[in-house]
Amino acid sequence: MNPRAMVTLCGPLLAALLHSRTAHADPHPWQFDVKASYVVLGDHAQRSTGGLMPSLSARRTFALRENVSLGLGANLGAFGLFRDAAWMGILGGPLLSASLQPSRAPLSFELAAHLDFGRVPVCNAWGLCSRYLGFFPAIHLGIAYTLAKHLALVAACGVRVLRTLAWTGASVEPAVSGRFSF
Repeated sequence: MNPRAMVTLCGPLLAALLHSRTAHADPHPWQFDVKASYVVLGDHAQRSTGGLMPSLSARRTFALRENVSLGLGANLGAFGLFRDAAWMGILGGPLLSASLQPSRAPLSFELAAHLDFGRVPVCNAWGLCSRYLGFFPAIHLGIAYTLAKHLALVAACGVRVLRTLAWTGASVEPAVSGRFSF
């Protein structure tokens, strides 16, 4: 990725983090998520790879206002776990998130950008399958429902961009996760 683009993307986040010192303190600034999503990669269902992708993420949130927060953390996930090891994919990297909680409702709306690096197996339309190392970013939109003071259930849907020699496209990744905050 272009360094100028990185500064353009990260500049507003850093400014917001510096501004967060004046905002209300977040009572639970650390969040850990255990997530299960389903990944399908490839042109056709008969040639696709992917499958169930369990992942873990951790982030530190910074309150901008009483009901708005930004998060910075990391995630790690793997898919194709119950197949041949050659077709297992591993993705991980930094995670940026924003959360909005309207009024005092137990619901919050979330947007997360995953800047994942990893190994992804992909099959093309001719049935040729290869493994690729690279950068595979994703964006996830979600709704979190707070069950208890430190626990939440999150339903999300994400889109991951893939550019490889065999296949270029996007995967849709529905997900459910449990969150522990402290």
